[in-house]
Amino acid sequence: MVGSNEGRAGDATAVLDGRGTFSEQWLSAGGKKIVPVPAGSLTDGSLVRRVIEGCRAAGADVVLVMRPSAGAAAPADSLPPTDPGLVALPPPLLLAAANLEGAVLFPRPGYALVAGTSVFLAGAAAEGVDQGRARFARYVRAAEPEWPGLKATARSFPPGHVAWKHPEDVPVDTATGRQLALMRDVAAGHCTGAEFAVGWLDARRRSQQQGERVRDPLETLLDRVFSLLEDYSIDPQFKEPDDLSDDGLKNAVIRLLHKVE
Repeated sequence: MVGSNEGRAGDATAVLDGRGTFSEQWLSAGGKKIVPVPAGSLTDGSLVRRVIEGCRAAGADVVLVMRPSAGAAAPADSLPPTDPGLVALPPPLLLAAANLEGAVLFPRPGYALVAGTSVFLAGAAAEGVDQGRARFARYVRAAEPEWPGLKATARSFPPGHVAWKHPEDVPVDTATGRQLALMRDVAAGHCTGAEFAVGWLDARRRSQQQGERVRDPLETLLDRVFSLLEDYSIDPQFKEPDDLSDDGLKNAVIRLLHKVE
C-alpha cells in the first residue's frame, strides 16, 4: 500500500541532472552528502537495506524507482521500501525516498552512490560519510580488476577527516572525544549507566553525522561499547533479567579502557 508521502512520478527527476548524475540543486538543499558503496551487477539485499533504513530514518514510506538515461528520465514507479521488487534490478537505476530526503543511484555495475541529508544517511550510511568513503576506497583496491574505473569514483569522494587509531589521537572537542570522555566518566562513577548510555549513543550519532572516522584498535573499542549498550536497558521499566546492570556496564567499560589506555 502506498503511504501518505507518495511522490509524484515527476518528483524523482529533480534528483538528477541531464547527465544522469545527482543534481547540484538537489544536493545543496538540506546539505546533502554522497557516499559511494560497493555493488554488484544487480541490486542486492545490502543495497536495498540502505534504501529501507534511509527511508525509515527520513520518514518516507515510499520509494520512487526510476531508470535514468542521458538527457531524459523515464517515469518513476512507487513502491514500499520493503517491496521484493527492489531486489535484482539492473543499472542504471535511481531509488529515491518519496520525500526526496535521499536517494541511491546505481549507475553501473560495481558501485552505487548513496546521497541524502544527515537524517537519511543516518540510516542509509550508518557507518558515517567519511567511514563509508574510506571503506569504499579499500573495496576499490580489490574490486578494480573486476569493475574497471572504480578508482576514479573513489578519488571523487575522498574522506574529509583523518581516521583516529588510539584514544589519545582524538581531539576532545569532537563527538568521538565525547564518547571517550563518557566512558571515563562511567568508569570513575561520575555518571549513572543510563546517563552514560544516553550521552554515548547521542555522541555516536553526532560522530557519524559529522563524518568522524576511527580505525582499529579504536574502532573495535567503540564497536564493543555499542554492543554492550545493546544489552543494557536505559529505562528500568523495560529491563529484562539477562540485561546488563549498571555495575555490569561500568565494569565492562573499565575492562575495555584498560586494554587501550
